[in-house]
Amino acid sequence: MKRTPYKMILIALFLNVVILAGCSDETETAISEAAIDHYPNQTIELYVPASPGGQSDAGARVLARHIGRYLDSDFVIVNQDAAGGALAFENVYRAPGDGYKLLYYHQALHTSYAVGQYDYSALEMKPIGTFAGINQVFVTRADAPWDSLEELVEEARERPYEILYGGQIGGTTHFMGEQLGQIAGVDIKVLDVGGESDRMTALLGNQIDFVSTGIGNALNYVNSGDFKALAVLSEERDELAPEIPTALEQGYDVQFPIVHTLYGPADLPDEIVQKWNEATEELAKDEDYIEDLSTTFQTHILMNSEESREFNKEELEKAEIIAQELLKGD
Repeated sequence: MKRTPYKMILIALFLNVVILAGCSDETETAISEAAIDHYPNQTIELYVPASPGGQSDAGARVLARHIGRYLDSDFVIVNQDAAGGALAFENVYRAPGDGYKLLYYHQALHTSYAVGQYDYSALEMKPIGTFAGINQVFVTRADAPWDSLEELVEEARERPYEILYGGQIGGTTHFMGEQLGQIAGVDIKVLDVGGESDRMTALLGNQIDFVSTGIGNALNYVNSGDFKALAVLSEERDELAPEIPTALEQGYDVQFPIVHTLYGPADLPDEIVQKWNEATEELAKDEDYIEDLSTTFQTHILMNSEESREFNKEELEKAEIIAQELLKGD
């Protein structure tokens, strides 16, 4: 598969970093035992391939506020959404394996790779641990004719390509809509309408028929009377909104909760990963952290490095299956 849509942008943004990286040899970039023993002894940068204010940024900031108590370090969030987030990915992918540049993001790393927007798989990096997840919800306007996902699917069956779903091409929202169409056996037209705020505006403006969004955002719009929820995309109903049925309950096994994982460069020493895993175990018991995270409508999901690798391997495989079906239709 050709993976070059963002290549020219990355060359312009990243050329100086690549040149510097090319000047380093293995001896110069090796991490000493002393550096590992004293890790961390400087500020850690958490790169987020998204703009400030979204669920990824919110989760990263909650993590940064609390994990320092257990790692004895300061943190700074670096938001880089340029080139679809590929710049943030490259910055960490090519960083020294000393643990001071890390990547915090979700399954969009896999969907973007599956459609050729990223040159490398996230599994070519080292998963450190998984921290937070948030359920996604299919929503439509309050005045839409469907009161359930099943009703929407039945109309889509009768009107191929006439029901319009708004997503961000290559992102997780794109794949949620495509997965519904593939599982239900209906043809839903997916439109690229940009990020979350753009999708909400398009739905409110009657430019599209339904979208997916995080449970917190969905509830805000449902409570304001603008939207109604059709289905939660998880195995079980969300505790925040137990009245919303899952897609699975309605006969469509669409499960796509957003789960955030922390990654380091491939050569990040196992000893540093272990320090993170020990800190994460303590963080999972921290009531202040859990409460702070809940204000973003996210829940703590504790996975160590190996568990995170297995989870993300399965998520990448799922993304590639959906992408293969997309290519068949092109």
